[in-house]
Order: sequence, then structure tokens, then C-alpha cells
Amino acid sequence: HAAAAAALILTASCKMENPLLTESPLPYGAPQFDKIKTEHYLPAFEKGIAEAKAEIDAICSNPDAPTFANTIEALEFSGATLDRVSSIFYNLLEAESTPEMQDVAETISPMMTEYSMYVSLNEKLFGRIKELWNRRDALGLEPDQYRLLDETYKSFARNGANLSPEDKQTYSKYQEALSLLSLKFSNNALASTNAF
Repeated sequence: HAAAAAALILTASCKMENPLLTESPLPYGAPQFDKIKTEHYLPAFEKGIAEAKAEIDAICSNPDAPTFANTIEALEFSGATLDRVSSIFYNLLEAESTPEMQDVAETISPMMTEYSMYVSLNEKLFGRIKELWNRRDALGLEPDQYRLLDETYKSFARNGANLSPEDKQTYSKYQEALSLLSLKFSNNALASTNAF
């Protein structure tokens, strides 16, 4: 029991010191690359996904009727931590990949795909978006708001939101397989380039 408690304390300590999960003191919030270690990524992705899912759930469970602000804007601003962590990780993965980074990428790939499906195939969320889209001409939106609503609706529709429940499951399986194959292809291309 003492070893398990010590492991929990160490894990909590690592998460508190994770530079991916704290605001950077550098100008413009630039990442503190010198402090980021490979072991920081997985906990940061886990926390980012958990936060993003909670924000999506809050949109879906909002008892108020859908509005541009409580649905489209809320969706647009959701997942800030996940976006920041993803940007740093995937840029470094492309620029200076290591076997350890590739292992992390293989671990998080299914997590990211599952999160993507959680959002794009979310019936409650799409219901709110679709309700707004159906009333888009009566909402009195500014041109940029109108475009964001239209693009959001089209993105969800193109990513399977209108599919039947069975087809959504099939689509999710294909997306997961595709993300893993894409990652494998990238790793193979990188290894080939490095060997050359």
C-alpha cells in the first residue's frame, strides 16, 4: 500500500510540474521547450481530453435553447488545453521525432480518434448545431458568425453526424484504423528519410 501511495504522489507531483499543463511565463505564452520531457505528453493529453469532453458535455447538457453563443461559440472555444498540447506534440513529432515520441504517438492516436468521434458523432451536440443551422437565416448573425455556423454544420455532416447508429460504429472503426495506419506511414517515411 505504501508503494502505491508513493506512486500516486509521484504521479500527482509530475502532473503539477508538467510544463504542458501550466501557463508559460515566456512572451506570447510560447512553450517552454527546454522543460518539456517525453513523459509529460501522455498525462497532458489525458487531462486535455478530459477537459475537452467536460466542455462538450456542458454544451450538450445546457438546458437553455441553442444559441450561437452557447453552442457554436462554446464549441469553438472548447478544448484549449488539448489544442495547445496537440500543437506542441505533433509539431515536435514532425520536426525531431524519436522512438519514444513515436511510442507516445501510437498510444495517443486511438485516444485522439476516440475523442474526435466523441465530438463529431455526438447526437446531442449535433442536434443543437442542426437546430441553429435550420434557423440560420432568422438568427440575425454577422457574416463571420453565419460562416462559422455553416462550416460547423458541414463539418459535422461530412464527419458522419447524420449516419445511422450502426454506420457511426463502422465509421468510428474505420477512422481508428486510418489514424493508426497514417501514423505508421509517417513513421515509415521518417525512418526511410533518416536512412537515406
